[in-house]
Amino acid sequence: MDKIKQQLLEEPLAKVYLIHGEDAYRQQEIYRILQLRAEQEGSMEWNWVNLTASQELQLADLITEINTSPWGSGKKIIALLDADQLGTDVLNKLANFLEKAGNVNCLAMFFSDLDKRLKAIKQLLQIGVEIECRHLSGEALIRWVQDYVSMHKRKISYEVAEKFLAKVGDDLTFIKNELDKLLLYTHEQATITDTDVSVITSIGPNQLEHGAIFDMVEAVAARQTERALAIVKELLDAKEPPLKILPLIERQLRLLLVAKFKGSISLAAAAQAMGEKEYPLKQAEKYKDKFTYAQLERGLQQVLLADSDLKLGADPYQVLEQLIISLCK
Repeated sequence: MDKIKQQLLEEPLAKVYLIHGEDAYRQQEIYRILQLRAEQEGSMEWNWVNLTASQELQLADLITEINTSPWGSGKKIIALLDADQLGTDVLNKLANFLEKAGNVNCLAMFFSDLDKRLKAIKQLLQIGVEIECRHLSGEALIRWVQDYVSMHKRKISYEVAEKFLAKVGDDLTFIKNELDKLLLYTHEQATITDTDVSVITSIGPNQLEHGAIFDMVEAVAARQTERALAIVKELLDAKEPPLKILPLIERQLRLLLVAKFKGSISLAAAAQAMGEKEYPLKQAEKYKDKFTYAQLERGLQQVLLADSDLKLGADPYQVLEQLIISLCK
């Protein structure tokens, strides 16, 4: 994506760009870069046109904008939003026009979903440039977070960035908002810590289960009773099934056991033997000295009792609160 941004700012503009993908934030980034390019090349008023595909939009008007001379030596840029809404007939005529046109302005078409089966789309892809805005994930998303923080002259470690993303999810718009909150909250610090993430970061859309449970089991491992109780209440209030929460508490206890007694075995090998990723075991290792073997063994027995109580219809709030208090005390 960085290479594409550089090309849009510095290299000759293509006749047509087809921008598509589920990541609205990255699409918006492309939109802003094209605006900046139009501003650089002359009068923004004259070299930038914003249109939205609709029944009111006439093909003749769009073609007029594509043909109108720009101000300065560059090209005029026409941003066409909601391009999915163009009818098949209009799309076919537009593709035919652009294929035959010579030195015309730049048309940037923004699609939420690009149907590559359509003849017109195939035609446009042959004469234009495709920019796919997919959700980032894994290492690429962690690097994006670190780069964003670094751009603000701050630091965030790989592990803290991983924890942050586990809580907020993969929506870049939400991620940026939460990073801005963190940067503001930690304005006098050189480095963002996992404590900062726990205190200030909100749980992302569709991340309630994963993000909140991530925090709750860590609170149990750290023996932070009040924090763990607050999160488990949040989960139950959000109608998360208690029998879905309980196995993750059990998993945390087992991670603590392995972290405490793995001996000389490497984290990677121990995690593989458990069928786990290395990261959660690495996190558990930070809290291994907060429990004795007897406490962890008793904790696993209490999980079994809680499981039985829940299956017999006991109040989930009471069962899980008592379990957490017992584990953390």
